Amino acid sequence: MLTGGGGALAALLDPRPMTTARLGLERIEALLEALGRPERTFDAFHIAGTNGKGSTASFAARVLQAGGFRTGLYTSPHLTDVRERFVIDGEWIEEAQIEESASRIIASAASRDCTYFEVTTALAFLCFSRSGVDVAVIETGLGGRLDATNVLRPVGSAITPVGLDHMEALGASYAAIAAEKAGIFKPGVPASLGRMPGEALDMLERRAVAADTPIARLGREAEVSDVRLGPTGTRFRYSSGQRPDGMALATWLTGRHQADNAALALLMLDRSAYAPDEGSARRGVAAARLPGRFEVWRPGPGRTTLVFDIAHNPAAADILCETITSLSPARPRIAVVGMLADKDWRAVLSRLALDMDAIILTRPAGPQGRRWDPVEAAAWLSHERGRVVEAHGDVAEAVLRGRALAGPGTLVVTGSAHTVGEARVLPALADARPQEDMARHALRSETGTTDEGGTHAPRGA
Repeated sequence: MLTGGGGALAALLDPRPMTTARLGLERIEALLEALGRPERTFDAFHIAGTNGKGSTASFAARVLQAGGFRTGLYTSPHLTDVRERFVIDGEWIEEAQIEESASRIIASAASRDCTYFEVTTALAFLCFSRSGVDVAVIETGLGGRLDATNVLRPVGSAITPVGLDHMEALGASYAAIAAEKAGIFKPGVPASLGRMPGEALDMLERRAVAADTPIARLGREAEVSDVRLGPTGTRFRYSSGQRPDGMALATWLTGRHQADNAALALLMLDRSAYAPDEGSARRGVAAARLPGRFEVWRPGPGRTTLVFDIAHNPAAADILCETITSLSPARPRIAVVGMLADKDWRAVLSRLALDMDAIILTRPAGPQGRRWDPVEAAAWLSHERGRVVEAHGDVAEAVLRGRALAGPGTLVVTGSAHTVGEARVLPALADARPQEDMARHALRSETGTTDEGGTHAPRGA
């Protein structure tokens, strides 16, 4: 479900292709001006990067919420319902409010030429403003310099690790892509950087000097240590110049990279007027949730363990496989992969082939113009890597076949948000529920938080 039903939201979004990207700020500036500049009614943190933006944003938003601030969170893409993108204090915004705001945008002539992402960005800003949020955490969509979110006047920013993705729009090298991400730098506004390839880091540091932006780096001004992965998530220690004694933290999000994402969020917040106390940091990190990021479902003893991860580029595939290696889930390990044609699917499949016992390729339902050919990809992978490979026409068929092959082992569903979104709501998987409930119980015991955590639909939705 893309729009959550009919009404104004559907009328606003359905005529606009979700995958159409037209970089530039002219259209969004005109629309926001017509709406009364809603983005200037709250403070904002701005996050760019290639991988880890959504998780970093979710950590930051939860820590702010734990500190008592009414907090908005805008992320993309969504998995099954566009309302996933608009969150206040961990809950989807009420549908009536979204409908009312969507109606207002439709009524503005300035919205007519805007893209899908531009109108969802305006919708987020308008809903946050009308809901009276104190602060919002905003994730970029594509790049940074010309991304629709770059109309913000943030109080802090962060750039997560830069990788090779969207090269047709952002450039074919780490330096070129980093230069586009650096477009979110603002004079005097602190920026925090995740761990980067050297070429990307050099560019970001040069652009920060040119923009008069003070920067801090994970690995220099802040560090993560004692990272431990287990069945209830990730535990680690965070220290920084602001927190020289360090603090032990735990999150149900799994992976060494999630420790880095949480640390980057804290580094960004610590350099602002919103620096959290230790209790807020602990509760917020423990409460953070983002479906489809190494999300584990365990249906019970002797049944297939399910892992959902939206890895869609080589760097993300590396992280996925490293996390699998660290946790050593039961074999056989079967991957169901559905990608978009404009991604570097050969590099992704080559990496997965090193760790999987068999790979099943499929085609998610959308978007039409960017669908890959799983039969072609299967022929290539079988010839180049010699793995057991099958191609199936739709996600449901592929997941059922993968679960049958995995037996009491592990099934990994990956390749895109479209594939993961389809798989997570399959009726055939209704017997397998997210492991998050077990993880939250364990983390609440350790952190003392009573927050349920997560990003939830409104009750009754």
